[in-house]
Amino acid sequence: MNVETATRDVLLGATLRQIAAEYRAGLIESFGFRPDEVTPETFHDETAKFMRQLARHLGDRHAGDARVGHALQEWLAFCSDYEPWDALLSGFEVDGREALLRRGKVLFPSTLTTHWDDR
Repeated sequence: MNVETATRDVLLGATLRQIAAEYRAGLIESFGFRPDEVTPETFHDETAKFMRQLARHLGDRHAGDARVGHALQEWLAFCSDYEPWDALLSGFEVDGREALLRRGKVLFPSTLTTHWDDR
C-alpha cells in the first residue's frame, strides 16, 4: 500500500485504523513472517511512520473534505503523533474543535500549535 492508495481508500470511507492495519499486514506478509513470529511491536514504527506521512498528505491535499476530516478526527483517539493533529486542526472544521485545541496544545509545544488558532 502507498499513500495514494490509502488516500483513495479514505475517500471511499475507510478509517485510518483500517488503513494502518492493512499496511502493517502487508508488511508482515511481504516479509513472510509466520503468525508465531508476529508481536504487537512488529512493524509498529514503520506503520506509525506511514500513517504520519498519510496524515500530512491528507491535510495538504484534501483540506476541508469532510470525509478526510472525519477520518483524521477518529484517528486522534488512537494516535498522539503531531501530523494528524496538525492536519486536522489546520485544515478542517470539526465538531468539538475547542476541546481538541486544548488537548493538542497540551500534547505539543506552543511553537507547533500557534497556527491552529488562525482557523
